[in-house]
Amino acid sequence: MEKKDILTIVAGIFVLILMVLIVLFTSPEKKEAGGIVVVTDKEKYQIGEDLKVKIENQLEESVCFSSCYPYYIQKKNDGWESYRYIDCPKEDVIEKCVEPNQVKAFELTLPSVGQGLHRLAISACVGCYFNEKFRESQKSYSNSFIVKQSDTD
Repeated sequence: MEKKDILTIVAGIFVLILMVLIVLFTSPEKKEAGGIVVVTDKEKYQIGEDLKVKIENQLEESVCFSSCYPYYIQKKNDGWESYRYIDCPKEDVIEKCVEPNQVKAFELTLPSVGQGLHRLAISACVGCYFNEKFRESQKSYSNSFIVKQSDTD
């Protein structure tokens, strides 16, 4: 085999590897994989303490939240059980949205939920618009955190 043929083969292999890498790192599935990331500021809380939440939109579309039930608190027993909310006194519409690659943060006072392992469940509408009727198209979950009665627990 001539030196020219070897260089052509090596160049062809290099181009092929480069094309495969470009496809892997720019495919829509790779970008969608991140989804909606929900993180609390701590791993342990006391009832009545403020819990800070950060929601990061890693999708390519806006992510919007309900005016009535932007989150649920779930407790781990045999499975994850949601705490029941009171009925929403107003129309359930989209009130807040997070654009792609943006972050929304909010704070809530932890209600009396009992001790144990908990997480937040965040209902979202992907690709929706402000003031539309809310319809859940995705649910994301925060990291787990422990709720205790007092500092000594």
